[in-house]
Amino acid sequence: MRSACITLVLLLLTIAGQAQPPSDFAIGVGDVLDVNVLGVADFTKELRVSGEGTVRMPFLGDVEVRGLTCRQVETKLARLLDKEYVNDPQVSVSIKDPRSRNYSLMGAVMKPGQYQLQESMTLVSAIANAGGLDLLKAGDKANIQRVGRAGIEVDLKKLLIQGDMSLDIAILPGDVISIPQRAISAVYVIGDVSKPGPFDLPDGKGIKLSRALAEAGGPTKTAKLKEGTLLRQKADGSMDRIAFNTGKVLKGQAPDLDLQPNDLVFVPSSVTKNLGWATITTLPSSILSRLVLY
Repeated sequence: MRSACITLVLLLLTIAGQAQPPSDFAIGVGDVLDVNVLGVADFTKELRVSGEGTVRMPFLGDVEVRGLTCRQVETKLARLLDKEYVNDPQVSVSIKDPRSRNYSLMGAVMKPGQYQLQESMTLVSAIANAGGLDLLKAGDKANIQRVGRAGIEVDLKKLLIQGDMSLDIAILPGDVISIPQRAISAVYVIGDVSKPGPFDLPDGKGIKLSRALAEAGGPTKTAKLKEGTLLRQKADGSMDRIAFNTGKVLKGQAPDLDLQPNDLVFVPSSVTKNLGWATITTLPSSILSRLVLY
């Protein structure tokens, strides 16, 4: 349900968020301008705004344009040219490449990268512009780093699922938006089972031992059913070892233990103590350290 809701919201907002870049945005450093003076080829140029906020025009030299709109630059150039160079100049200015209005979107979205700011763009429309969230990886938070200001954290669950549009903040030039991946928690079932390895927990919640064993395909014929062990690392770094009878747990004849994230379930074999290289290579270092202690 959660994935379906987010997908629907972002699909609708992808359509709504595709506004064209407006002509009344302020020009900034790095923007590339198309300047055209009707009938005067010498004054028709493609110009990049310098770090000082100026463009260099023939005869006029450096002209300050930073912070002005295209219409204001047209008026300014027409006034400067009309004094000495062109009779009743007809000037048109447009932004060919609005590089000063870029923002970045990184992390768990379908198309991370750098984008150009559109009119009235908000967080939701920026995410939609990047193809939406990567629902298999995305966490519940968005972080926005803004030049000269403290970082902003937005609760995506409240915004996208609960519809709290007060969290749909405006995106500004230079913003860096990050959608961190959710922390994937798992339990690990190793030893003499059919499919040893890590098993993701739904929403980070615990599961029953019987379900974890079932996810691992259950014990094989050579498993020592009576000698199962649950290894659990406590907050102080010490290790809990909880013995269980695999056969009785699966038959409902023994307590079905509640597993927690990062629990390690070991079902030994009656044939060998070798856990298998393929199994060991799937385990993180924090889990491998328990095997050494064990």
